[in-house]
Amino acid sequence: MNWLEDLDAALAEARRTRRPVWLMFVREGCAGCARMETVTYRDAQVQAELGEAFVLLRQDIRRDRIVRARYAAVWTPSFYVLDARGMAHHVELGYLPPDDLRLVLRLGRAKELVPRGQYTEAIALLEEALALFPDHPMAAQVMLWWAMARYLKSGGDSRQFREDMIELLRRYPDSPEARRWPWSEPPPIA
Repeated sequence: MNWLEDLDAALAEARRTRRPVWLMFVREGCAGCARMETVTYRDAQVQAELGEAFVLLRQDIRRDRIVRARYAAVWTPSFYVLDARGMAHHVELGYLPPDDLRLVLRLGRAKELVPRGQYTEAIALLEEALALFPDHPMAAQVMLWWAMARYLKSGGDSRQFREDMIELLRRYPDSPEARRWPWSEPPPIA
């Protein structure tokens, strides 16, 4: 995997290739960082997905203080999905096993696409994440973003959003996202 070590170079590459940046903060002696290198980043699927969809940037949390301050980074490993302007759209803290990382890549990329109005691509990524990892602890968050992207793509079809939220309640009734039922009447599924 080809890691850049300069934020400006990574953002320039993101603009050139129209891919977001996968920023990882590391530090010497970080057990989670070492495990990312020996386990997660050695996974063939992770390598292919990261290399295809992201510009890779690694920063030392102690040495790269300006970048650390820009993103208020306090933990290693930590991961940020950045757009080509350097705005963070998703953050994860701590070691990520391969399947967790693969889900986060899709969620983070979708969260970067939605503000740009790229709803179709975001919806496809989120549907793929739900199909691959339906029982993952973050699946309800993925489904909420899927529902929001569909709502935004539809131009504000609240009927569709309501149906999607009912499906979220059905699949993930105990999730924090299920508690975000926005209507005044109780949800139809308890």
